[in-house]
Amino acid sequence: MNTELFNFIGLFVFLTGLCIGSFLNVVSLRAFTGESIVLPPSKCPKCGAKIMPWDNIPVLSYLILGGKCRNCKCHISLQYPVVEFITGAGFLFFYYTFAPLAFDTPFMWKKLLLFPFFAVIFALSVVIAITDIKEKVVFDVHTISLLAIIILFKFTGGMFLDAIIGAVAGAAAMELLSGIGWIFARKRAFGTGDSYIAASIGALLGVKMFVIALVTAVIIQIACIIPFFIKKLISAKEYKLVTLFGVFTVMLILYKLPFITEFNEIFQYVFIILLVIVGFYLCKLLLTLKSLKDNPTYWPFGPSLLLAMFLTALYGGVIKNFYLMLIY
Repeated sequence: MNTELFNFIGLFVFLTGLCIGSFLNVVSLRAFTGESIVLPPSKCPKCGAKIMPWDNIPVLSYLILGGKCRNCKCHISLQYPVVEFITGAGFLFFYYTFAPLAFDTPFMWKKLLLFPFFAVIFALSVVIAITDIKEKVVFDVHTISLLAIIILFKFTGGMFLDAIIGAVAGAAAMELLSGIGWIFARKRAFGTGDSYIAASIGALLGVKMFVIALVTAVIIQIACIIPFFIKKLISAKEYKLVTLFGVFTVMLILYKLPFITEFNEIFQYVFIILLVIVGFYLCKLLLTLKSLKDNPTYWPFGPSLLLAMFLTALYGGVIKNFYLMLIY
């Protein structure tokens, strides 16, 4: 296949992804209302006016209308164009990642399945992420569908047993973590929806790489929470905690820089001890902070798990080597 045709198909894939993204918005929002995803047609949530086809063009219509309903001029959520664009970009990424494999010599039909497979599980993941972020709810119909599609795909590749073992291990690991949360806080640390997502990750990646994905998800989760956490501390005028958190973060970054690792072992041990002391004191202050207990910072774990699943599936080896570098 020549480059021009390949790129033209890529453009078609992107536009298709935009349209599917528009549909995913409908699927996710109607999951809350229980309405059919086919009927009734899309309408303005405020005035109830039917959205005409020319006002329902992904991304473009939002820009033309200035983010407002044509009929009542109420604000249209930014979620709609964002989800449409993310879906289109995701489809295009998977096309350029996997489609060239299908045209390798010799041709393999299994490689041809990689693009549609990742496109489908990406679409389901977008729906799960929307409902989780919007209302902190994950619907079983979405998560179980994700798990079923992954197991079916692994079955076509002769890895059905590996997928089942990975799914059980993933779900068991998340339930174990939830149980630990129950011991300390008398409530589940994670919802059952997260266990289904973890089962999907285990089925796709296997037991060993599931661990890499879980660690990656925790890092992503921390990165998502920190901005809100810092903002909350500043609002509460907890400047001491903000400063201490900054010091701890800088020390953590410095730990693996050359001018620290090149020093003799005694200096490195002293640095690690100081890092542990600062970290312990920071945790102590956080645990005793009343404002955090009354209004804890929360970000759903499902989107972090899903993003980690795709990152590990595509770049698992690189991520694993990076973690090993940090440890050793």
